[in-house]
Parts: sequence; structure tokens; C-alpha cells
Amino acid sequence: MAEDIAPIRGTEISADAAAASRRANYALAVLFIVTMLNFLDRQVISIVAEPIKRDLDLSDTQLGLMTGLSFAVFYTTLAIPLAALADRWNRSRIIAIAIAIWSLMTVLCGLAGNFVQLFLARVGVGVGEAGSAPASHSLIADLFPPERRAGALGIMGAAVPVGAFVAYAGGGFITEMFSWRAAFMLAGLPGIVIALVIWFTVPDPRGKVSLAKAFQPAAGETTLRNALGELSRKPAYWHLVAAGVLVQFVSYGLASFYGGLFVRVHGMNYGELGWKLGLMVGLTGGFGAWFGGKVGDLIGKRDPVLPLLVSGMVLMVAAPGMIAAIYAGNANLAIVLLGFPTFAATFYFGPSFAAVQLLASDRTRAMAVAIYLMVAGLIGLGIGPVFVGGLSDYFAGGNPDLEASALQQALMILALFNLWAGFHYWRVWVWMKRKTA
Repeated sequence: MAEDIAPIRGTEISADAAAASRRANYALAVLFIVTMLNFLDRQVISIVAEPIKRDLDLSDTQLGLMTGLSFAVFYTTLAIPLAALADRWNRSRIIAIAIAIWSLMTVLCGLAGNFVQLFLARVGVGVGEAGSAPASHSLIADLFPPERRAGALGIMGAAVPVGAFVAYAGGGFITEMFSWRAAFMLAGLPGIVIALVIWFTVPDPRGKVSLAKAFQPAAGETTLRNALGELSRKPAYWHLVAAGVLVQFVSYGLASFYGGLFVRVHGMNYGELGWKLGLMVGLTGGFGAWFGGKVGDLIGKRDPVLPLLVSGMVLMVAAPGMIAAIYAGNANLAIVLLGFPTFAATFYFGPSFAAVQLLASDRTRAMAVAIYLMVAGLIGLGIGPVFVGGLSDYFAGGNPDLEASALQQALMILALFNLWAGFHYWRVWVWMKRKTA
């Protein structure tokens, strides 16, 4: 009798496993779309910044505030508490609420009638997007077994260059055909639908947890103060943070004025600019992240700190490449040359985050990453675009005829920050070599 029952039980287990796999794959497909929309709604403003400037009569400083600081303030500061909440409450609910907020705020960007309204709408986009990534990564970790987890996260990460391409190509085309307002609205509306899909069709395997209980800290939890106390004794960590700040300072400062550079200097239309930028960013940025990780794994086996020195050298090469792009004689050459700083801006991911894990203890590893991302995002993303816009306004001196050359001068100075970032990687390498000697 037992022999007759055993195969039936095995069949039931196999069916359950197949059903769990289908649920996990479905959730991954939905989260791929969420991540793509996350980056689309974040970056579409870069391609429409120039027509916004003309329509709302903004300065370059206001463009920098709108594209960078407005988004970064809450996006970075809310990341840590929302990540803690995702460890305790229903992650599907958090993701659905987050995407609904940022999508609605993206639509409101298209309805803004002045700088203040647009600034506040961008603040709302940052608030919403702060809750998405931590909960999404945590949910994937529970839905997939360890042997499939890296692949699943890799698939979700591939949504970033897809989102960048859609933001630039789609945003440029819609702006060219209709208006920048239509680009915001069409970027935001799909997210409201996806929020409903997640709420009703992607359950959290953790089950139901009351929101009140979720806000109660867990016993023995590592606090921000504890993590800062430990990391303050490790100068290499703060050199890594400084390098990350400077890399994002350059990359977001440059991206916020893509439209200004190519429209003012080369007279490109938004449709052509969008798809060409989308291809460049998607290909060189994606390859940079992949190649940096592979190089880090290869040479890191013999010397775990050497990849940091290589990252610094890549940034050193990116500086003259970026300056050459800024002053290139034609638009196509400029886009090709921009591949150098774009490649460098993603190459450092793997080596840097691997070094953070080496420097942090077991109990502070997650918090060390969160602190790194918060500081780098707040200063790099928040201040980089404002720095470029302020310099551009200063060099132009209120003369519209000088706006093109003034922006080129500001971006040239920005390119030099790559050299500063390279210095910090060298300092990390020196400190860690001394410790491992």
C-alpha cells in the first residue's frame, strides 16, 4: 500500500515545485517591467530638459535642480528606512504603492506650469522610486532558490539599459512628434496599470504581516549608528564612497545636459538624438558593468585590491575622452566619444561593491552598501546637475548667444572630476595593500 502512495506523493511535490517556479518566473517578468519603468521615468527628463527650458523659461541652474536635487533628496534618504520596512512588511504592497506614486508624479510632471510645480513633481518621483529596488531584490531572493538567484537578479538588472533606451529613444520621438508634456504622460501612465497588476497578482511568499508590527525594530538589528561607528575606523571605505560620489557627480551632471549639448551645439532634433543616445548608453553602459565585473573576478583572484586601481585608471582615460566628445566637430562623433565616460561610469560597479564587502564585517555589510548608495546618490545625483547648470549660467552671463559655449565649458570642468575619482581609487588601493601585506 505504501508503495502505491509514494509515487503519488512524489507527483504532488513535483507539481508544487512546478507551480512555484511558474509563480517565480511570472513575478520576475513583472519586476523586470517595474525596473524598466523605474529607470524610464527617472531618465526621461534628461532628453526633454531642453524643450522644458525653452517652454518654461528656465535657467540651466533650475534645470540642474529639477533633474538632480529634486529627485535625489528623498530617493536617497528614504532608501534605508524603506529597505528596513521591506524586511518586515508585504513587499508586493510596497512595490505597488511605490510605482503608483512615482508613475502618478511622472504624469504630473507633464502637467506642470512652472518650475516649482515641476520641482515638486520630481520630488514625488524620487519618493516613489526609493521604495522599489530594496523590496524587489528581497522578493526575488525569496522566490528563487540560491542556484537561480544570481541569474534572476541579472535578468532584472538588464531592465536598466532597456529603460534607458526607451527613455531616450521614446522620449525624444514623442517630444519631436508631440511635446515634452506628452513624453512625461506616456512614460507615467503604464506604471499605474502595473501597480494594480502587482497588487492583485504577485503575492509575497512571506504572507500577511501587520503594518504596525512591521515598524517595530527587530532584536539585535544593526543600526545606522553602529555601522557608522565601525566604518569610521576604515579610511578606505570613505575613499570608496568619495570615488562613488564623484563618478555619479560626473555621470548625472553629464546626462542632465545631453539635450542641451546636442541641441545647442549641434542642432540635432530630439527624435534622432533620442535613439542614438539610447543605443550609446545601453550598449556602452551595459558592457561597462559586465566587463568591470569580469575583470574584477579575473584579476581579483590573484590580487583582490588590484581591480580598484584598474577602475581608477579607466576613469583617468574617461576624462580626455569626455572632453573630446564635448568639443567634437559633429554630433555622431560626439555620441561615439561619450561612450568613454559612459563605460567608465558603470565599469566601477563590480570592483567597488566587492571592496565594500571586503571592508565591512558580516553584521554591517548591508548597511555599508546602503550608506555608500545614500551618500553617493545624494551628492552625486543631487548636486552634479546643479553644479553644471550653475557653471553654465555663470559662463553665459545672461547672454543667450553664449549658452552653447558656456555649457561646453561647464561640462569640460565636470570631466576633470573623473581624475579626482581616480585619485580616491588609488588611495583605497594603497590602504588595502598595506593592510593585506
